[in-house]
Amino acid sequence: MIQTERLLNTIIDAANLGVCMVDHRNKIIDVNDFFCKIFEYDREELLQKPYSTLQPENYKERANLYYQNFVEGNQNTALRQVMTKSGKRKSVYTFTATSEDEFGNVLKIYNVIEASDKTESSSIGSQPPHELMIGNNVKSGILRCSQEGELLYANPHARTLLFLPAGSKSLQNEVTIYNENSPRKLPLVQLLNEERFIDNLSVLLERADHPPFWALLSASTAINEDGQVCFDMTVVNQEDQKLLERKLNKKLEELKNANKNLDHFVYGATHDLKAPLASISGLINILRREENPVQKEQYLQMMEKSIHRLNEFIKEIVDYSRNANQDVKRDNIDFQPLIEEVFESMAHMENASKVEKVIQIEQEYPFQTDAHRLKVVLNNLISNAYKYSSTHRRDGLIEVRVKVSPHKATIHVNDNGQGIGKSHIEKIFEMFFRASEGQTGTGLGLYIVKETLDKMHGSVHVVSELGKGSCFIVNIPSAATLSGAQNQMKLDI
Repeated sequence: MIQTERLLNTIIDAANLGVCMVDHRNKIIDVNDFFCKIFEYDREELLQKPYSTLQPENYKERANLYYQNFVEGNQNTALRQVMTKSGKRKSVYTFTATSEDEFGNVLKIYNVIEASDKTESSSIGSQPPHELMIGNNVKSGILRCSQEGELLYANPHARTLLFLPAGSKSLQNEVTIYNENSPRKLPLVQLLNEERFIDNLSVLLERADHPPFWALLSASTAINEDGQVCFDMTVVNQEDQKLLERKLNKKLEELKNANKNLDHFVYGATHDLKAPLASISGLINILRREENPVQKEQYLQMMEKSIHRLNEFIKEIVDYSRNANQDVKRDNIDFQPLIEEVFESMAHMENASKVEKVIQIEQEYPFQTDAHRLKVVLNNLISNAYKYSSTHRRDGLIEVRVKVSPHKATIHVNDNGQGIGKSHIEKIFEMFFRASEGQTGTGLGLYIVKETLDKMHGSVHVVSELGKGSCFIVNIPSAATLSGAQNQMKLDI
């Protein structure tokens, strides 16, 4: 045992490595010759002295070095500043370890190498200084390469980001830069040689056999240990930021469209609210001067129509607002009583008694969707069929057919009314669109139908011929099927 200790002490004394042992009181209890050489002390001068004697008093400088060590990711290796006997300051790398003496007291062992001494650093098999200075634990890719693209260093995160296998000798990656004019694609090494200094450049970085990714690239020119020009660079994964950017841009576009629609809505709504109010106001003035009871009754009926028009418009505004702001619900739908209820609510409409109603339901499967929104869609389509029926030329007919499959419901609303001209077909679902000024509708009904179906992930289109009637075809997916598809989409992502 004694012979082994002597051999160990001989090896330590012969090594180009300063070794210092400190007891639990932080007092130096042993040093080797090379440690004394670094600090310019004799062994006897250091024994029993506090280890803090070897550290400079300038705490700020020491703190900066400790912070640099933390950023570089060296947990057991510290770049520190120390003070020699003559007052000279040196930068050294210290490697610490702990042990216990025979009484169980903790001993700390400092292994010291001068930071400027490359020969001594390599003699103990440690990493070259430039690798010590690059942290393995930072969450940024850090690389060094030559002007020709020879890979001199890559920290673990860089290898993960770029899918660089161990033993990679060169950087073969290409980058795409997007500017105001057009994208430019070129090898990463070419970009480094052209720019020499890059500060937070957003690039699309390609990787062999893997999808490209958005990265934030910074680089600067450096001189390596052999005096050759090389490039030090950092690569930060920017995919999350780009995803957030795309989401924000989408939201911004939605807000722009919403503001545009709001402006259009306010303008149209103001016009449609003023017209019946102006009509009522004018009729009131006429009624005050009218003495004929029959004429008075006609004026009252006209006022009643204007009030009914106002109520209808207000109801449509409420439907529009609810559709925009409320979540889609999942209700069990029985089409037969729902459609019958819609027809009953319109029994008061003009010529309703002259229109034949036909309801055909094929529902062998359960169906789920938002019952209120479905009712809004049916109300608007069926009320339109009543409004534009041609009962003065032939008997009116409104036919509602529903077919429910396991995944969706298809609804046909047919009428034999006035029909829609070809020039108007593409515009009928626009806000406040009317085929002619003489029509009494608000111009919101079919717009609300389309907006409501969009919320339900459904669709609507129309087949019509002027003078022969129209057929509105609605497709609505089952909420149960839709939820399953959305959940699968989330899993796929």
